Amino acid sequence: MLTVHFTHEDIARTHMVPMARLGAEALFALGHLERLGQQSRGVGRWVSHARAWVAAHPFRLLGLQRALQLRDDLLPFLLSRPAPDRDAAAPEELRRALGALGEFQKACVAPYRTSIREMLDETRHCYSDMVARLGLAATLERLQCNAKWEAGTLTVDDGTDRAVRLDGQGLKMVPSAFLSGTPRLYSWQERPSDRAPADRTPVPPVHVMVFPVCPHGLASTALVKDTQRPAKPLPQLLGRTRAAVLERLTRPQSTSELSAALSISATTASEHTSVLRGSGLVSTTRNGGSVRHEVTALGALMLNSPPEPARAWCRDCAERREVGSETKELVA
Repeated sequence: MLTVHFTHEDIARTHMVPMARLGAEALFALGHLERLGQQSRGVGRWVSHARAWVAAHPFRLLGLQRALQLRDDLLPFLLSRPAPDRDAAAPEELRRALGALGEFQKACVAPYRTSIREMLDETRHCYSDMVARLGLAATLERLQCNAKWEAGTLTVDDGTDRAVRLDGQGLKMVPSAFLSGTPRLYSWQERPSDRAPADRTPVPPVHVMVFPVCPHGLASTALVKDTQRPAKPLPQLLGRTRAAVLERLTRPQSTSELSAALSISATTASEHTSVLRGSGLVSTTRNGGSVRHEVTALGALMLNSPPEPARAWCRDCAERREVGSETKELVA
């Protein structure tokens, strides 16, 4: 049983990041293939693509197997800031494993980059909304069905027997499209070389919790190659930025959230939502000083998608998230 002890300062510093580097996702993707074994039913197009690539490159198999064996040593390099493939401090064995992993990433993960990013972005928004409305404790429990929060302590049945004290450093939470099962907590000490030479203060540990978009391992079945994604005519009709605003509003967002997500000014975001609202494609609701924009049925029809992203690939995950939504409505 993994036990994570939070102080008030840890709770304040815990935050969610958009996604891990593709190298980390590639390692989780390898583990996903290993867990599936020879399973052939309901695996989806990504698994078929990855299996075909591995079969066509048998000389890479040994390096990929070694990468899986060294995953606990590789992940600090893949999840931390320095680029691992150019890190001279990495042992030679790790560098070779990273090289094989890089080839796998380029062939089997990078072509799905947009689909992965959208899935992780949706997951991050979903759980960030839970944190805002239900609190960190309830959100952490929903990351995994058998996770429990009690008196500042999170327990997760991840098959290990260890206790981790965050000691005020907080926790970085990272969603993964390929990880399945329970969330995984990775901790490591920053290397002194990552800091200024004159800095003699103790180097704090880094704690990263990677959690699966789908604990049941079904998220990969929803991935689509970037080259196979349907063409979108809306940018030609509305303009690139306004079409992007409409697409973002498949879930309610404020003007500031739109501004940050699309890297445009708040004034520009407001102008676009005003035009879209006047055309009946977007609705705006005000609650006190808060303003939320959301695509209308007509806007969703133009996008050729439902207002809420479909999660039919895993009913259990959709129901667990809906519990958060129902609780949100009851609290409201």
